[in-house]
Amino acid sequence: MSLSRYTAPLPAGAKVVETREQLNEAVRENPQTVLYDQDGGYMLKDESGKVVAIAADSLCPELDRAFAEVDAKEAEKKLGGGEESEQGVSIPPPA
Repeated sequence: MSLSRYTAPLPAGAKVVETREQLNEAVRENPQTVLYDQDGGYMLKDESGKVVAIAADSLCPELDRAFAEVDAKEAEKKLGGGEESEQGVSIPPPA
């Protein structure tokens, strides 16, 4: 398992997830979390900002695509003046 994408030291004690299913399990175990694009990779954080899980390099390309799709939909919505709320946008399932 590699974590070479990260540009800053990683917090000790965070679970490293290598697959989307492992990430989903971390979310089920910690439902009040948000996935952040941070320091070259992805970190799942709770409401206090504590890192619960870190995406391994093997999972990052899939998350890169998912975040890019969400960003593209948001940009399209802004250009088109769409009224869809942010709650209507989610990270798409793996291809």
